[in-house]
Amino acid sequence: MTGATVLASALGFAPGTALALLTLAVGVLFVLGVPILLVFSTWVLGFAVLFPAFGLQNTSVAAYYQLWTFPLTAVPLFILVGALINQLQIARDIIGLSRSLAGWLPGSAANTALLTSGVFSAITGSNAATTASVGEAFTDELREEGYDPVFSAATIAAGGTLGIVIPPSVLFILYGVTFNLPVSDLFVAGTLPGLLMLIGLITTATVISYRNDYGTDEYAFDVREVLRSVLKARNSLLAIVVLLGGIFTGVFTPSESASIAILFVVTAEFLSGNIRGTAFLVESVRLTIYLVGIIIPVLVTSIMIQQSLSFLDLQDLLSNAILALDAPILIGSVLIVVMLLSGSVLASIPNMILVAPLLAPAAFALGISPLMWGVIFMISDAIGFITPPYGLNLYIISSITDIDYMRIAWGALPYFFVLTSILVLFFVFPELNVLAA
Repeated sequence: MTGATVLASALGFAPGTALALLTLAVGVLFVLGVPILLVFSTWVLGFAVLFPAFGLQNTSVAAYYQLWTFPLTAVPLFILVGALINQLQIARDIIGLSRSLAGWLPGSAANTALLTSGVFSAITGSNAATTASVGEAFTDELREEGYDPVFSAATIAAGGTLGIVIPPSVLFILYGVTFNLPVSDLFVAGTLPGLLMLIGLITTATVISYRNDYGTDEYAFDVREVLRSVLKARNSLLAIVVLLGGIFTGVFTPSESASIAILFVVTAEFLSGNIRGTAFLVESVRLTIYLVGIIIPVLVTSIMIQQSLSFLDLQDLLSNAILALDAPILIGSVLIVVMLLSGSVLASIPNMILVAPLLAPAAFALGISPLMWGVIFMISDAIGFITPPYGLNLYIISSITDIDYMRIAWGALPYFFVLTSILVLFFVFPELNVLAA
C-alpha cells in the first residue's frame, strides 16, 4: 500500500505487514490487561507513523475537533446528576417506592432491586453507577431474606444492564454525537426496549424466586402505601420528569435538561432540609471529573481508530463479506453473533464506535433504520455487561459481594437468554418499536 513511511521500509516490512504486526502487538497488550486507553493510543500513534495521511501532528487536531461539539457537554452534566442523587442519599426514597410497587411479588427483594435499577437508570444513565448503587443497597437484604448469594449477585448485575438503554443514557449521547443522530430521538427510541428489558428481568426473577421459595410475604400491594412512597420520592421522580420531559417535548436540549435537573435536585433537597454543608457537592464534582477523565480520552482514541479503519475501507470489506451470504436469516444471525461477541470482549465506548459502524451497512441492507440500529446495538452492548470475559457488571458486583466472577456469570445465564431474546425480537421486527419511527 502506498504511503508507508521510511521507517516501515527500513525494517523490511510492507505497510500491510507492519499494520498487522502493530495490531497483533496491541492485541497482546489488551490480553495482558493494559488499560484500554493505552492500547488504543498505541495503535493510533502506530498507524499515524505508518500512514502519513494520518500524521502525528494531526492527532491533536483531530482530538480537538472531536471534542468541539455542543452535545458532548451533556455527558458531565448527566454524570453529575447521578452523583448528586447518590451523595444526597435520595436512593432510600427510590428503594421505598420500588418496594411498594414490586415487594409483593415472589422474590420481593430481588424484584425491588430490579425496579430500583430501572429508576436509577432513568437518573444516572450509567450501568456501572446503577450496579454499584443497587449492589451496595440490596446485598445485605437479599442475604437476610434467604436468597442464594449467586442468584442475588446475578440479579443485581442484570439490573445494571438497563443503565445504558433506559434514557437518559450517557452512551446514547456519545452515540448520537459520533454518528450525527439526534440524541433526543435516541432517548425516545430507547424507552420501549428499556421498559421491555425491565419487564423481562422482573419476570425471570419472579419465576426463579417462586420455584425456589425466595423472598418474603411481609409486603402486600397497597395503593395508599404506593402513594406515600411516591410522595417521599417526589424529588427524584420530578428530577426524572425534568430530565426526560424537557427532552421528549423538545423544550430543552439534553444539556439544558441535565443542567435544570441539577439545579432542581439541589434546590429541592435544600428546601427539604436534607442538605447540610457543601461536602456532597465537592464529592459529586470530584467523581464527575474522574469519570469524564476516563470516558472522553477513550472516546477520542476510539473515533481516531474508526477513522483509520474507514481509510483502509475495512467497513466496506466487512459489510460486503456479510452481505455475500445472500440470505437475510444468515446475515442477521452473523450480525447478532458478532454484536454479542464484541460486547463480551470490548468496553462500551470502543465497541460502540468501532463495531457499530462496521456492521451498519449490512444492518441497513436488512431494512433497519440508523436510529433503530443504534438502539439494537446498545441492547447488545448492555448484554455484554453480564457476559465474560468483559462483563463489567459482573466485576462490580463480584467486588461488592466477594463472590467469584464466573459463578455470578453462570447465575446470570437466565437473564442473558431473556435479554438476548429481546435483542433478537427488535432485530427481526424493528417496527415493533413504534417510538423509533
